[in-house]
Formats: sequence, structure tokens, C-alpha cells
Amino acid sequence: MDTQSIKHPAVSVPSTPPQPTPPPLPDMSTQSTTSQLVSRDHVTEQDRIRRGALKAKEKLRINNLKILHFDSTDHMLVAKAKATVDTFSSALGIQSLITEADILNALQQAHIASDEYYNMAHAAAWNTTFEFPHEAIESDRLLWDSCGHDFTLMCKTKQEKLAHNRLSVDRIIAIFGQDGTAIPGMLLSDFHLLLDFARNGITPIVAEDFLPESINIPPLRARYVTLKHTINSLLFEQWGKGTMIIMETAQAKSVNGVHFSPQHHADSKGKPEGRVIGDLSGQHDPSFSPLNGTPQSKDALRDLIAATWGEIRHPTIVQLVLMILHAADTHGWTQLVLWKKDLKGAFNLLNYNPAYCRLFAFPLSDEITMIHLAGLFGWIGMPHAFQVLTRSLQALCSFIISGWCYWYVDDLMAVSSIATYVTDSTKVESAVQQLLGEGSIAQKKSECARALEFLGWFVDLDARTVTLCSRNLHKLLHALFCFDTLEKVSIALIQRIASLTSRTSLLSRHMRPYTHELHVITSGYSIPNVRIKLTLLAQSDILMWRSYSLLLVAHPTMLSRTLESFRPQQPQYTFKYDASLSRIATGVYTADSDLLLTFAAVDLPFNVTNEARRQNTMEFLAIVFGLLLCWKLQLSNFHYNLHGDSMSSLAWAQADRVNSVLARRGNIVFTTLSMHLDANVAVATHIPGKLNVLYDRLSRNVAAADLDIDASKEYAASSDHTFVSILQLCDPENDLPDITAHTQLLQQCQHLLVR
Repeated sequence: MDTQSIKHPAVSVPSTPPQPTPPPLPDMSTQSTTSQLVSRDHVTEQDRIRRGALKAKEKLRINNLKILHFDSTDHMLVAKAKATVDTFSSALGIQSLITEADILNALQQAHIASDEYYNMAHAAAWNTTFEFPHEAIESDRLLWDSCGHDFTLMCKTKQEKLAHNRLSVDRIIAIFGQDGTAIPGMLLSDFHLLLDFARNGITPIVAEDFLPESINIPPLRARYVTLKHTINSLLFEQWGKGTMIIMETAQAKSVNGVHFSPQHHADSKGKPEGRVIGDLSGQHDPSFSPLNGTPQSKDALRDLIAATWGEIRHPTIVQLVLMILHAADTHGWTQLVLWKKDLKGAFNLLNYNPAYCRLFAFPLSDEITMIHLAGLFGWIGMPHAFQVLTRSLQALCSFIISGWCYWYVDDLMAVSSIATYVTDSTKVESAVQQLLGEGSIAQKKSECARALEFLGWFVDLDARTVTLCSRNLHKLLHALFCFDTLEKVSIALIQRIASLTSRTSLLSRHMRPYTHELHVITSGYSIPNVRIKLTLLAQSDILMWRSYSLLLVAHPTMLSRTLESFRPQQPQYTFKYDASLSRIATGVYTADSDLLLTFAAVDLPFNVTNEARRQNTMEFLAIVFGLLLCWKLQLSNFHYNLHGDSMSSLAWAQADRVNSVLARRGNIVFTTLSMHLDANVAVATHIPGKLNVLYDRLSRNVAAADLDIDASKEYAASSDHTFVSILQLCDPENDLPDITAHTQLLQQCQHLLVR
């Protein structure tokens, strides 16, 4: 059988810049037999399987950790949290009260939510008796015989039974036109790919070293053996919908070119039974080539798939908020409604090429094999192939409704005027089912409201805010409070906290400095259940996040982010800056006319060294200096451009987050100043050093009178006690060992700004 794929034009892939912070050395005391720093080039399949099992086991352990113990320790936890929250609130100038009862209630809700994590035990109990009916096996055996043991014909015959209610050439042309131009925004490349899916099904793209395996078939996974009754019943349900073939394994082995992969299972949010997936990456034997590629070929395979079907680009919450802002500008806030819909079956809506279905065979218990005729979770190419449909639906729905929408894989999120919502919703249901078949919309998941969850965020049109949905807020609280910061913590739990806090930092610029250390301390570790001691910075960051998350529960409106804050603004000013290791110089200009408003240069008011690694920190402090100049000019509520020759400082300012411990104090002062002035970076532009002459020379103690600049605009910053005091707060040598030091820094900065 020819296992090579059809080819299509490549799609360009943007490069990802390397992380500037090198991984720290791990604590080897927690690992006695295997090194934690394992080169990817030397990772064996046994390593991958072992790590996968350890990851699943550690995830289950973390989910089962309890916040409350219903004894005196709970009172101590609440009392400590109360003291920390009060200090945190005071440091940020937040005038809000939170009681111990509020804290206990928040922790109780997170504790209860953690009990709702479904795991293997729930899945095992979901079905304990199922066996495949003999009639089902016999039905497909008769079809096999009637097709003359031609497996491709057998697959095609089963697919044709459903063809009247599936994606087809006629359906595609009826919507997108004979040449694919009837719907503006529909890519012609996607039009032709969709036609190919309709005519032939998805033709799997395989690696160059792939060989189908029907003899050395993989053993049953332990998880499958444990959950076989539940998994088999879920598979049988799919078989009943006509998208699978069930055969005796001995019979399946006789199919020319068949390839067997292990059946697998995953926990699923809101479903005790979980969901079935295929382990198409498993390699039980070095001679076995998985459909998802070997360690040597997987990267090239992934690149080929992306070049064939396009890169996957999901919409973000920022894009969704901008969509809502546009709708509000068009119709007014009071006239809007949010709504969403979901495809039923998702990947299962697209067929595989019948000549290649033999590559999706999964041996089960009792010498039975299931073979997929339509998309399944676990195959490396399925998300990219499905993205063709997602992009097509995006073009279609954006065109036919009067509102606005985004598709995220199989989920539609939209906003319409109240007057047109019913029409828009009806049009989407009609058009999607016209394309994919009756019943392809999951009616039970359709929702509309003035406040709705999008991508795990709760968007409220009345309050005009966005915050974490309750499920994700409980998840964050559980991750933050389920352990003692003084004890060793597993890599997997730290990574979970780092991910959740990074996501949540979208809500508050104040919190963005407190995520980097959580990422850094796990760099280089490969085994998820290894436990390490938290650094002092990490301990402090977690306490800061505990305080913020509790306030977010107690005062959601106060700490939610306004939708208006996402609105792009034209910059009013431009900062031009440079720094040496001992002196910084910054000028503030109007953005539209490049008119100089003020400038200053100042020696740094702390001990300096000639270490090159400090250069980016000094450059970043020059941006802080620019904000101070704006504060002195009494400017507020503005956006500004940055022109500098340090790529790191430009990136740090845009992200409100630095990648250097040396710049951590400067980072906290920067975000505090930014919040105080309501100042936001618009565009950061890198200026080559050889062109950044003026501020380079000012930073090297050249007098303004000797340069091409209006010396009358110079501000005597060195004689301004407040300027000097705030810059002193940024001293890289002044450690921040604990949360007390962090809150004191915040309080000192706030005090200097308001006095």
C-alpha cells in the first residue's frame, strides 16, 4: 500500500525567539537513579512511556490533594492567609476588606471543586459489565464477506451509508460556490482541501520511516485493561453511529497494510466516563514505527502536516474582547447579547480516506479490533486537518451573520445585537448543518446571555468586565493552597501553578512580575513527580498569588479587568532612551510630531559594577525613568512608543514582565508606576545602537550643551529627591528574599508617588 500523502503548498511558519533565561541546575538530591537533565536526542520510547505514566499518576495525586483538613490546621491556614492578604491589599492601595469567613468560604468552594475532578476510579465505575454483542461482530463480518475481503471497499461501503448526512462535494459547492468564491474570506486553498476531504476523506500523512505493522502489534495498555468495560462501551457507541468497523483481531490481521496502535483513554472535564483516544505515538519495540512518527521523524512529520493543511491558530480572549468592543461601538452596550454553539462529534465529523482507514486499527480485549473510519483524538494530523474545517466555518459564519464571531476548533463564540440574535443563531445552525449534516450542532450546548463564559473567561456585558470563570478560579485556588510552601513541591504542581498564574496575570499588571520565577525553577526537569524546594522568590510569589486570588473571589468586580482596557489606543508620547552601566538617559517626545517635551540623564543612585549582564537591567530602568518624567509632567492615562537599542528591555516593557532577577525590583516599580499613571506601551521599536547616538552619549556623561538637543528642556533629575529615591528602589543588589520585602517595596513606591 502506498502510505505517502497528497501534497499541498507549504504554509510559512513564524520563528519563535529563544528564551533569554538559561535553565537553572536541578536539585539532584531528589533523584537517586536517573538524571533529571535528559537530552531530547537521547529520550527513548521507554522514557516517554515512563514519563507519561508518571505524569498521569502525579496529576491524579495533585488533583486529590486537599486544601482543608477540618481540624485546627485550617484555622491556622486561614489566619495566615488573612494576614498576608491584608498586607498585600495595603501595599497595592486596595481599599477592600476580606474577612476570615470570606477566606474560609473561598477555600471551601475550591476544596469542593477539587472533589469533582474525574479520574480512573470514576471511569472504572461507569461501566463494569459491558461486552461486545456477538451480533455487532457478525454484522461487520458479513459486510467483510460481501465485499470480497476488500477492506477499502468495506470502509467505503460503511461510509456511504452515512454519506447523505455528511460533508460532501455538493454541500460544499452549494455553500461556497463552484469555484469557492461565494463566501468572502474563504481561502481557496481551504476550499480545495475541503473538497478533497469530501471526495476522498482525509488521507493520513505519514513519516518517511513509517511501516505498517500487523505482526508485532503493541500490547494492551494497563489503563485500557483496567477500564476495558467503559472504553469498549464508548467505542461501541461510536460503532453504532456507523463510524467504526469491529472485527476479530485475527481477521483484522489479514487486512493488507493494516497497522495496529494501542487503545488509550483520558480523563475528561465533566464526564466521569472520560473519553477514548488512540495512542498513536507508543513504541513498545524499537522496530515498531508509530503512525505519529518515531522520535527521529516526528518533528519532520509535524512540519509536513502543517505545510499541507496549515498552521493551527486559535483565537485568544484578547481577540474576543476586541470583537465585543467593536460590537459595542456599533450597537451600544445595552443592545448586545453573547452566544455560543458547539459542533457535535467534532473530529468524528470528517471521514478518513477509505484506502487508509486500515492505519487506524486498535486491538482490544477478547481478541477484538476496532478500526476508525472517521477522525479520532490522538492522531498527530487530526487537529491540523480539522483546522481546515474550522477556518471554513469562520469564513462562512462571519459572512452570514450580522454580528461577529470566532471559531475555536469546534466551538463558536459570538456577539450580536439583541434584535438580530435569533436570526444570526438560526442562520448559523442552518448553514453548519447544511454543510456537515443534520444534527452536527450540539443543541444542549447552545447558550446565550449578557454574561457568558468564553475560553475559560467570564465576560460580563453589564459590568463590562472579564475575569476567570468560577471553574478556573477554583482550579487556581486549589493549586495555590494544596501544599505548604516550606515543603518540597513536585515539578508538575509548580508547572501547573506557573501556567495558571501566567494566564490569570492578564487581569492585573501588578501580578505579572510574580510568574517568571515559577517557570524558571522547573526548567531542565523532565520527570514530573520529582519534588524540589521552592526558592525564596517562588515562595514569595505564591503567597502574593494566594492573596490576589482570594481578593478576586471576595471582590470580583473590583479586581476584574475592564473590557475597555483592551481597546487599542493611539500613542501620545514616545520614549527615546539608552543606558550605560552607571548612567541612564531618556527623552519624552510627542508621538505624532516628535516634539521634545523633556529629557534627563542621571547617574544611578546605587553601587554599580561593570558586569555586562547588568546592561539590560540598566536599559529597562531607563524606561522607568521615562515614566518618572511623565509623572513629573503630570501626564496620565496615555499610551507611549518605545525607541531603544535593547531588545530585552523593549520586550520586558511590553510584557510587564522581566526575565532577570536583577531587574525584578525595577519590574515591580515599573508596573506600579504604570498602574499609577495608567500608562501603557503601544509599540516598541528596536533602534540599532549605531543610530541611537544622542541618548547613548547622554548616558555616557556627555553634556546636553554639547549635543544636538534643546538643553532648556533638560530636567535636573539628580537633584529631585523623589526621582532618586524611586530609582534607589530598583537597586539590583538589594534582594527581595520574602513577601515582606516585596510588600515593603510596593508600599515605599506607592508612598513616594502620592506624597
